[in-house]
Amino acid sequence: MSTVYRVECSLRAILVSLIIDIKATWRSHSLWALATYITGETPFPEFTVVVMLDDVQVGYYDSNMENFIYRGQHITDKTEDDEAQDGAHVFGDIYQSMKHRLFKLKHHFNLTEGVQVQQKMAGCEMLDNDYAIYYNMTHFTYDIGILLLGWDGMMQAYERTLWENVYLPICIRTLKTILKREKNVVMRKIPPRLRLIKKEVSGGFQVSCLVFGFYPRHINLTLLRDGQPVAEQELTGGEVLPSGDGTYQLRKSLEVSTEELKQRHHYTCTASHLSLDNKLDVSLESGAERVHLSTLSALLVMVLIVILLGIFICLPRRWSNTASLSKLANVDAKVSEVSKVPSLQTKQDTGETNTIDNEGKGIGSS
Repeated sequence: MSTVYRVECSLRAILVSLIIDIKATWRSHSLWALATYITGETPFPEFTVVVMLDDVQVGYYDSNMENFIYRGQHITDKTEDDEAQDGAHVFGDIYQSMKHRLFKLKHHFNLTEGVQVQQKMAGCEMLDNDYAIYYNMTHFTYDIGILLLGWDGMMQAYERTLWENVYLPICIRTLKTILKREKNVVMRKIPPRLRLIKKEVSGGFQVSCLVFGFYPRHINLTLLRDGQPVAEQELTGGEVLPSGDGTYQLRKSLEVSTEELKQRHHYTCTASHLSLDNKLDVSLESGAERVHLSTLSALLVMVLIVILLGIFICLPRRWSNTASLSKLANVDAKVSEVSKVPSLQTKQDTGETNTIDNEGKGIGSS
């Protein structure tokens, strides 16, 4: 019977949640190596590492290439070579350590088939006063719910000494180097856009505060009811999510019953962010007005399109009818002229003329 390790969460999710917990201020920055070791039949390399500066990927390493690839915005040959050498050394050690640990786990649980996954996250953070701290954590869970006990005290002491005296200086040096080159990326400030949305749901309405398009990721979003903050336990959502374009978004929603809606509460969304000098506020009335105006604009555009289509359809028909009438008039005129000519010729041929005397009486024919 094979047992498959279940990975609790992806490396990026672990990184994001950890940054929220430990990042005291915006001025502190961190460098992270997020490693995954996999055994079994998979299309992935056995060992991969993603390197993150704060929340921006700046490097990659895997056991197939055995080289550190810098993926930042600014690259120079010298710094790239230095980082590649340090990265290959450190990640090679982590690779062997994770392989040895997983070998012991497989032997302990008698695992012979299936896919086994182990994840490790290590990094350092540099605070405002240049004080440096490091992190070294391993994440794995198993179907049978039993974890292998930690290594003996001597091995733990060895790893602690290795991280404090070898890996931490390398990490801090690399952090300072990459931060100097990528400061325009990780220290940029993009102001948020704020919306207050009201929509009908079963049993009432849902009032939502949506803030999006902002960077850095830290933001304060509050939903106010009659000027007072709504308790967090009444709200749903509240998790900052990436938007896929290098910015973030956050939504908080409140369920409002039909009876409560009759009380005509005043709802307001307020957001504060590093890119803003003052708080950003949007009320439900202004949001409703925007929706009303946008709907009215859409209706006007549709009416204009219908009118233009009607003009384009009717004008060719009018032109066609006018042209037909003009042709008929020309034909009638030609027929009339043709019909008059033989009559005059006939009279000339017979030599008949009529004369009128001064009294208006006919004298006769000659």
